[in-house]
Amino acid sequence: MTYEELKTKIASFMNRGDLTSELDTFIDQTEGEINRILKHKDMIKRSTATADSQFMQLAGDFISAINVEILTNEYQPLFQQSLESLDAYRKSTDDVSGLPKYYAIVGDTLELCPTPDQSYSIQLTYYANIDGLSATNTSNFVSTTAPDVYLYGCCKHASIFLMEDDRVVLFSGLFDKALEELRLQQERAAFGKNSLIQRRRTYGNVSRKRTYFGNN
Repeated sequence: MTYEELKTKIASFMNRGDLTSELDTFIDQTEGEINRILKHKDMIKRSTATADSQFMQLAGDFISAINVEILTNEYQPLFQQSLESLDAYRKSTDDVSGLPKYYAIVGDTLELCPTPDQSYSIQLTYYANIDGLSATNTSNFVSTTAPDVYLYGCCKHASIFLMEDDRVVLFSGLFDKALEELRLQQERAAFGKNSLIQRRRTYGNVSRKRTYFGNN
C-alpha cells in the first residue's frame, strides 16, 4: 500500500471526506507506535564510525543497540553497562584511557569506556525507526508487507480525533492483532522450525559467577 493509497483507505474506512488535513498526523502517530513496539529484521541497520573520544553521536533514527564492536586490528565486542557501572569502572582504574571494553547509551550519544587512547573503527548494529511515509517516500516494509498495520493504526487515531469511542476500541484491537502477527511472522522467519535448542530446566540454588569492573 502506498502513501496515497493509505490516505484514500483511511477516508473510506472512516466514511469521512473532511479529514484530509489530519491524515498525515494519523500516519505520524501510527509510525510512532510502530517504532516504540516493533522490533523487526527490516528495522536493523549498521553504521561505522571513528571513535576517538569518550562520546559518539548516535544516528537520528536510532532506537536501541543490538551490537557494538571495534573493527580496528581484530574483532572486539563491547558490552553494554549502566552509567553507574561505567563511573565505577573509571574510578577503579583512575580513568585511564585505552581500548574500549564497555558502552552506555546517554541520550543521543554512545559513551565508551575506557575513553579511547587512539582512533578506533567502531561498528554499531541497531534498531532504527522505520522510514516515514510521505509524498516523497511512498512506501516502506510495513506498508508493503503488512498494510493493515498502517490502516488500522491510522483509523484508531482518526477515531480518537473524532471522539468515537466504540471505533477506538475496534481499531485498537485490529491494530494490536496486525502488529502481533507481523512480529510473529518475523520470529518464525528468524528462527525457523526446530532451530532453537531446548535448555534443561535446573532446580534449586545455582551458583553464578559474578564479575565486577574492579577485577577486569
